Amino acid sequence: MNRITVWTTLLVIVLIGFFAIAQEEALDAEAILDRVNSAWQGDSFHAVLSLEVTLGGQTKSHVLEVWTLGEELALIRVLEPEIDFNSGYLQLGDNLWYYSPSVGSIKLPAVALGDALFGAGPSLDDLSHGTLSDDYDAAVEVTETGYFLTLIPHLDAPVVYGKLEIWVSADYVMEKLVYYNQREGVLQTADFLDVIEVGKRTFPTTIVIEDAFGDRTTQRIENPEFDIEIEPSFFSLDTFEAWGDD
Repeated sequence: MNRITVWTTLLVIVLIGFFAIAQEEALDAEAILDRVNSAWQGDSFHAVLSLEVTLGGQTKSHVLEVWTLGEELALIRVLEPEIDFNSGYLQLGDNLWYYSPSVGSIKLPAVALGDALFGAGPSLDDLSHGTLSDDYDAAVEVTETGYFLTLIPHLDAPVVYGKLEIWVSADYVMEKLVYYNQREGVLQTADFLDVIEVGKRTFPTTIVIEDAFGDRTTQRIENPEFDIEIEPSFFSLDTFEAWGDD
């Protein structure tokens, strides 16, 4: 695998399990990850994402608009560059389509959800706030500024990573995420910056991703909205076709 995608964006974050915890109790690793995840997930989500992707020494810019509803529905629309305007991706559970006004819709294999969208940086799962499943054992250390977590995959887990390391602030904001291969080599590092508050949510709006090949992606989240009203019927190829008719 030449490019390993990071969980951001959607920016990214890890969900291992749900725990109901009293405020005064000490938090374990799974509970900390649950709190980190809760800042990124709502019943629905909408934002504009600006991406600067440096691949093989060349930098290209992309602007995307993203909608999600629950964990099963996602729609990603390309706004820039102009040549790709109104193309995008539709996810319905494990089913995935690519749409282009010039060629129509093409169904993609589900494995494409984990592929880097532009050859480097975030995957479709990342951009649609996809989560890792409970395929890892997690351990936590308390630091002076927050928490340091180590995630080791189960022996039978369908993942390519040998280990994940995560730094989390004292108020449960993701600060850094490092992916390792099976030989303890660093595959990719993500730094989470520019923290803002939207309602009761605190989360970073800039994610800088760099892989072992020197490729780099900067993702900026603009005007994020959570728990907005979106009809399930919005998530369809008809939506793309309607945009093309405008």
